[in-house]
Amino acid sequence: MGFQGQDGPIAEEGPSMTPTATAAADHYLAERVMTASPAELTAMLYDACVGAIKSGIRLQSEGNHVAAGSRLLKAQDIVLELRTTLNPAAGDLALSLDALYTFAWSQLVAATCKRDSEAARAALEVVEPLQLAWRASCLTAKVA
Repeated sequence: MGFQGQDGPIAEEGPSMTPTATAAADHYLAERVMTASPAELTAMLYDACVGAIKSGIRLQSEGNHVAAGSRLLKAQDIVLELRTTLNPAAGDLALSLDALYTFAWSQLVAATCKRDSEAARAALEVVEPLQLAWRASCLTAKVA
């Protein structure tokens, strides 16, 4: 799965995870998703997106462009999912977020197609502050 939690990766596929461990991680993730509030689901999307971009950048720097492409494609899918959650009734905020998501998505496409880690970093510079702001607002809402 490879979803990124606020404390780090929830589950990373790879040779270190046994089938039993992978199944347990997948079950845990499914439970988290099924019991999460809409705000928590959005936070999970941001976490997974940032994690996928960072992983893609790392893999590109290691010369593993096939695996990097897979991670960056996942980030593209997540950005598109974030775009679908926008409420046009929110007015300028929704329009601004849509523009940011569109830019990040276009940079991720360039990063994948052209093996351009600078484009991936540009997308990360957009998505990561949104992730942090969303987390801060979710935590603030829970405390209040």
